[in-house]
Amino acid sequence: MSKKTLGWALVIIGLFMLFKMVRVSSFGFYRFGRISTSAIVLVLLLLSAIAVVANKNKFTVGCFIFSLALLVISLIMGTELYFAYVSLTDILLVLVPVVLGTGLILKSVFHKRKEAY
Repeated sequence: MSKKTLGWALVIIGLFMLFKMVRVSSFGFYRFGRISTSAIVLVLLLLSAIAVVANKNKFTVGCFIFSLALLVISLIMGTELYFAYVSLTDILLVLVPVVLGTGLILKSVFHKRKEAY
């Protein structure tokens, strides 16, 4: 097993354990003060989809992609995440594989570059 493969395996295992520690308390659209962005984003998405069907050009496709990005951003910003109560040992067991894996990946990338020159 190469250093790069081992590094990716360690990073994936560490991130998996980190994601298992995160709890999602609510999922929905972002609220800007008392105004929910759901109606605004969905209307923009609907109008840009109609524009793409009616007249497909770079501008309408760009507007459609922009409104899809706004939808995803609004959903991500409306999600409340928090970490479950864990001990320092659990944190270290999560962070050590991520840091070691990232180090192995970087070492293998820069080591191959030195050999090329």
